[in-house]
Amino acid sequence: MAVSAARRDQQESRVLSFFRDTVEELRKVVWPTPAELYRYTVVVVVTVVVISAFIGLVDLGLGAFTQRYVYNGIQGATH
Repeated sequence: MAVSAARRDQQESRVLSFFRDTVEELRKVVWPTPAELYRYTVVVVVTVVVISAFIGLVDLGLGAFTQRYVYNGIQGATH
């Protein structure tokens, strides 16, 4: 079944309206300056490093705990 010309025109006008609205909204955006962008990037990188270090330390601690108390207890019980 073919799409009628009126329906096709309506779809095209919706698409054009969408793009016009998108461009209009992008003009309202306050873009960061290069200095702000650099500062925000540094904040993100430092945050990722700190959280990664914390997760790594917790992982090492839990690994040492399980190695010492859980796996050691299992080996002692079977031998």
